[in-house]
Amino acid sequence: MRRIRAFGCSLTQQHHWKYLVKNFSNDLNGQEEGFTEWKQGNIHLTDYSFSGCGNDIQHIQYANEVYYENILKDDIILWQLSSPDRVAIINETDTDEHYVFNRGPRNVFTGEKINILHLKGSMYKHNQRGNTITTYSTLWQLNGVKRNNDKLLVIFGWDSCFVNEEKKEIIKFLKEHDIDYIEESILGWSTRHKFFNKGINDDIHPPQQGYKSFTEDCLLPKLKKLKWLD
Repeated sequence: MRRIRAFGCSLTQQHHWKYLVKNFSNDLNGQEEGFTEWKQGNIHLTDYSFSGCGNDIQHIQYANEVYYENILKDDIILWQLSSPDRVAIINETDTDEHYVFNRGPRNVFTGEKINILHLKGSMYKHNQRGNTITTYSTLWQLNGVKRNNDKLLVIFGWDSCFVNEEKKEIIKFLKEHDIDYIEESILGWSTRHKFFNKGINDDIHPPQQGYKSFTEDCLLPKLKKLKWLD
């Protein structure tokens, strides 16, 4: 059985990569424990994603699971990049310039809860210019993940969270450091194939048909080409 560990925000959480198998039974476990797990066919997938999650929270989750020996060297890691404006924090409250999701993991070194800060208003607009600083950390952290789990596949959720030439530079980094990736984002693929959330004011999340198409026609062939899945 192939073990897959998935990280991401709502663009992963809304489907848990269930379309990797046909006739998924919706038999999901562990949702109250901070992860979602399913076992079907030849796949055992554990999904640590949740809505609003940022890239640094994903690295904390990954590090915690390595610490607890829930991630093994041969595991496949699906890493959906989130928006660089989401920041991990401790002991913060909502203000006019940001709001806080109290849903993050615990710090294994101190036991403190780690939350997620979303910038908004003028702070968000200002931070868009500084996203690249956050991206530096994300990319070098991914380089470390690659050293620990060679079967690392980076996936883009949506493109508008990046500014200027940022995505091109990210791809350049991934190429230079031998990190596998899928260039077209989940949202980009879904939009190009005309899957929209009709009647819903949502310019980030595809409908389930879009997730299904991306998984079956883009992700699954990539995993098979890499010879990570049979």
